[in-house]
Amino acid sequence: MSGTRKPIIGVVSCTKQLGGYQIQAVNDFYLRAVKDFGGLPIMLAPEMSGDEIAPILKLCDGFLFPGSHSNVAPHRYNATHTENKKDEARDELSLTLIRHAVDQNIPCLGICRGFQEMNVALGGTLNPAVHESGFNDHRESPVEDFEQKYAPAHAVLVQKQSLFEQWLVQNHWESTAFFEVNTLHNQGVDQLAPQLQVEAKAPDGLIEAFSLPQQKFFVGVQWHPEWKAKSNHFSQILFKEFIMAASR
Repeated sequence: MSGTRKPIIGVVSCTKQLGGYQIQAVNDFYLRAVKDFGGLPIMLAPEMSGDEIAPILKLCDGFLFPGSHSNVAPHRYNATHTENKKDEARDELSLTLIRHAVDQNIPCLGICRGFQEMNVALGGTLNPAVHESGFNDHRESPVEDFEQKYAPAHAVLVQKQSLFEQWLVQNHWESTAFFEVNTLHNQGVDQLAPQLQVEAKAPDGLIEAFSLPQQKFFVGVQWHPEWKAKSNHFSQILFKEFIMAASR
C-alpha cells in the first residue's frame, strides 16, 4: 500500500428475505466500526463463482466475517442435526475466503457467526446449543432495547501468554486476566480447529476467542465488539490492531 489509502475491508453479507425480496444485508454496526478505525468497508455478496474470488482477494486488504441470525450448515462440519436458520451461500463464500486468506496471509476478523465460520473453515466443529451441553445460557436477550441486549453479560478469562494478554499489557490494562463482554449466541465451538490458539474463555469454560499464530492477523471472537466499538476499551484495541494489520 502507498500514500494514505485506507485499507479496503471486505465484509461478507447475509442473504435475507424481506417483503418478498431476496436482499443482501450487513448490520451497520460492523461497517461503522471498520470506518471509525480507519478502514474502508465494502460489502461482499455471496454466490460468487470460483473465478470471482481471485480479484476479491487482490482487492481487499482484510476481511470481516460478521455475526448473523443464521448458522453454519451442519454438513459443513460433518454434523447430522437439523438446522433451520441456514445461509448456504454465505457459508460457501465465507469458508472459501477464510481458507484463501490464510494461505495468502490476509488479515481476518471473525465475529459471532464469523468466529464459528473460522473454526469450521480450518477443520473445527460446532456445538449447536451450548446451553444444552453443560454450559451457561449465552443466548441473546429477547428485549428490544439494544442497550440491554448488548450490555456486558459475563467476563472472559484471558489465556496466559496469549496475543490478547500481549495487547492488554501494551495498552496498560488494569487487569490482564479478564474483561467483560456481551453475549448473543446459541452455538459455540465444540472441537477447536487444530492450528487455532485459544485467546479467551468464558467462566464456564466455553471458548470465546482464538487466533491463528504466524498470521498478520487472524482473530475470532464470539461476542459482539462492534457494538459501540469507539467507547469500549477492548473493542478499540481489537479494531485498531485489525485495521493496522490490513494497512501493512
